[in-house]
Parts: sequence; structure tokens; C-alpha cells
Amino acid sequence: MARSAYRFQAVIYRIWMMRHVDVPDAIAHELQKQMLGGQAKSRSAPPKYIPVVALVNGRRARTTLFPAGGGRFRMRINAALRKAARADAGDLVGVELRLDRESRELRVPPDLRAGLKPHPKAWKTFQALPPGYRRQIVLWFDSAKSPAARGRRLARAIDILLERALLGPERKPSRPPKSRALHRSE
Repeated sequence: MARSAYRFQAVIYRIWMMRHVDVPDAIAHELQKQMLGGQAKSRSAPPKYIPVVALVNGRRARTTLFPAGGGRFRMRINAALRKAARADAGDLVGVELRLDRESRELRVPPDLRAGLKPHPKAWKTFQALPPGYRRQIVLWFDSAKSPAARGRRLARAIDILLERALLGPERKPSRPPKSRALHRSE
């Protein structure tokens, strides 16, 4: 039976500006199994990112474990969590991890939803966007405070979404196009 919380101690490391802790392999793999519903092996690949609720020195944060290569995982320590936990690079911290099963989807502001409603193609495109893109649009739109700024951003969002609906998402070619030699007939 899987435990609900996993505790360990770790040193905070620094890579450029980012601070992180390395998550013990056994804990990361148990959290992956919990995400898969307890199945030891799944037909699909194990999840790359693991959403967790972390306690670092008693301070709570919702975060994500991300791959560090070689099947290992790391957890970022952002500035707010680092300051609240009163720890920085080189410090030993106590960490407790729990799988985060709550949705991370942001609520679409009512005025954005109402503004997209008369434009079904834009709304459909918005709903089809990957979660990160939707989140980016919602945060950008919501950062405007005045009604005039929100109106301008709504118009811009509709333009962007309609353009994306018309042109389709940007995709990298699966293989480079074949070059054709120019033939001259003389």
C-alpha cells in the first residue's frame, strides 16, 4: 500500500539562478506509481512531471517534480518558498511530498469567457490549447486591471485565437523538405 506522505532531508543546490533539491529515486518512483493508479508497469510511458504538494521546513507549496536525467527527479525551490523556509543553497532542509491530485487549471475570468462566447472559433481554439498556453492567456488577461485595458486585451486575444484557428498551430516539420535541383535546359 502506498503511503500518502514521503519525508526526506536534502541539500538545496543551485544551478545558475534556480534552486532545487534532488528527490530520492524510491520516492519519485512511488509517486509515479500513485499517479498511474498503483500499477507497477503501465502500457504508456511513466509521467514526466509529477505534481506534488511539498512542505519544506514546514512551509507548504504546490509544485512539480521535473526530470533531471537518468530517471532522477528534482524539485524547484522558488524564491518565496526559499524565504519562507529560511533556507538557501547549501542548507539542509526537511521535505515532505504528497501527490497533488487537485486540478491546476485556472478559472477563466467571466469577462474573458463572455467576450469569447460570440466567437465560437476563438472559444473552441482556446479550449483546444495545451494547459500551459491557456494559463498564459488567462494570467496575461487577468493582469489588466482597468476595463479599457481588459477590453484591449480581449480584442487581442480574440485576434490571436482566430488567427490560430485559421492557420493552425505552429508545427515543426517531421523531416526536412527534399531539396530539388534546378534544371536548366539550354
